[in-house]
Amino acid sequence: MALATVGRGRPCAVAEIPFSNDRKVRLLEEFYGICSTFHYPEIMAVSRGLRVTPNTVERWKYRLSFPRWDIAVDVIEWVRQGKPVRMVSPSQSPVSTM
Repeated sequence: MALATVGRGRPCAVAEIPFSNDRKVRLLEEFYGICSTFHYPEIMAVSRGLRVTPNTVERWKYRLSFPRWDIAVDVIEWVRQGKPVRMVSPSQSPVSTM
């Protein structure tokens, strides 16, 4: 039976990336803090704007799930801008095209 020897062959390069959970924790806490303040109108506006179900946004509100990081950043930016919404007629609603 052949034994594997360590140290043979070319050395491999391994990136030294400082893994820090601080950024992730800050993003999670900011996102969940924002979503926890949502009421029905904001839940519906976000769900229509992102084309996700209202249940998905409610899951974010109660910390049951987390979206992709880019969606989380978009929601945080939307709140920082003052939660802008535009009123559209029911025939032009994104819900009617889903």
